[in-house]
Amino acid sequence: MGKVKVIVLEDHPFQRAVLEHNLASLANVEVFAFGAAQDALAWLDEHHTADIVICDLMMAGIDGLSFLRKAKARYNIASVALFSGIDKELRRAVSQMIKMLNFEYLGDLSKCPSVDNLQRMLDRFTYSRIQKSQIASGLIIGRGPESFVFEDFERALKLGQFIGFYQPKFDVAGFSLKGAEMLARWHHPDFGLLNPGTFIEPLISHGLLDKLFLQLFEQGCCLQQRLQQQENQISIAYNLDISQLNSTELVYRIVDMVRKFNINPQYITLEITETGLLAAPAVNMENLIRLRMQGFELAIDDFGAAHSSLARLCELPFSQIKLDGCFVRELSVEPRCQAAISSVIALSQALNMELVIEGIETNSQLILLQQLGCTTGQGFCFSRPIDEHTFIKRFLPANLDLLDTKECSLEC
Repeated sequence: MGKVKVIVLEDHPFQRAVLEHNLASLANVEVFAFGAAQDALAWLDEHHTADIVICDLMMAGIDGLSFLRKAKARYNIASVALFSGIDKELRRAVSQMIKMLNFEYLGDLSKCPSVDNLQRMLDRFTYSRIQKSQIASGLIIGRGPESFVFEDFERALKLGQFIGFYQPKFDVAGFSLKGAEMLARWHHPDFGLLNPGTFIEPLISHGLLDKLFLQLFEQGCCLQQRLQQQENQISIAYNLDISQLNSTELVYRIVDMVRKFNINPQYITLEITETGLLAAPAVNMENLIRLRMQGFELAIDDFGAAHSSLARLCELPFSQIKLDGCFVRELSVEPRCQAAISSVIALSQALNMELVIEGIETNSQLILLQQLGCTTGQGFCFSRPIDEHTFIKRFLPANLDLLDTKECSLEC
């Protein structure tokens, strides 16, 4: 791996010198520092490419925002880190703009160019580049996941290669299990365990998403039935794409399966991503209402991540809000995220809806959410998604004998 080419764009001479010196002390880094955007653009005219740009935003002449836009249009630049003292309220908007320009965003150094900060930034870049290289090499050397065709997905469904992983939902105050979300994984014989990013969109385009859902749903119902036979029960949530409610067929299949396994529908939550709700036709609304009438819980998923509609939230029969993890990631540094979470907590209470906050990864986030009044959470702080065997062993110790039997009895 060659040296990492880093452009520094900072118009304050002393700050630029400190940043350049500390970067130069790191191994495998080549630094090119400039005090004006015009000079950096002239260098890029000659060299055409850079790995990382560390950029101040407030500069005379061409400011940092204009520089990034011009550079992206004309040159090959992989990643951007901010080196700016802008207000916290603006940082998130700027980071979003950087991502919209298709740069990899490495974070904000906040005018603190310590060697440790710079090394962490470089580590993020290096890790990302290694991942991309491994993926590219796999595609060059042999057939990779991106080359899957309809027959691959159809065969995987027929052979039962899709399995459900469980990510627990937990009580934020008591740190105890409150339920779980079922997440799809593909246990591929050649490529190992594949995440949904590899197969969800192709399954939608091939019209196979309902078959995947029903396979996972049956696995979850089987576990719930075995628990129920031991006088125990947990709530399990499943993801539904709004397009799956274009007809009543899947709805009736869900209802029939719940009856066959003798599961109380109140222990099943169907999570609908809010992205498609704004333009959903009447038949989708009809099926949402039908599911709620049958006793299922309905959650509006990734709330706040797209163009949230309070009107839809009030009009449709949702019983749960799942707040997107993007608000939690910036919780400790972005006051507006704290305000947004507090507002959604108050909204859920006023609407008498359960609120689940996603993406809780650290103890500091957990403590802040406890202080804000969050009751139910989900995220790596409690558990990553895990297979059924591990889920039972870790979270259902009183039911360890479930590991010895996988048989389900259907009461038709």
